Amino acid sequence: MFKILTILFKVVLMIPYVKNHPKILQIDKYLEEKIGLDIIKQELKWFEKHPLLEERIKSLEEDLDDLYKKVNSK
Repeated sequence: MFKILTILFKVVLMIPYVKNHPKILQIDKYLEEKIGLDIIKQELKWFEKHPLLEERIKSLEEDLDDLYKKVNSK
């Protein structure tokens, strides 16, 4: 069950702009209090180890935003 929750939470965090969503922050706080797991901090540590991948992911998110704007403007 724990493994399913962590995988689901990581997948949800891959969606752009979801990290600042109040519900996600509540879930992260709950998991940190109950089982000592802070997904957002772990992700930040991972990006510190892999800065080039962080840049690539941000670039892809920007490209995705541009594509989304093009599709919705028509």
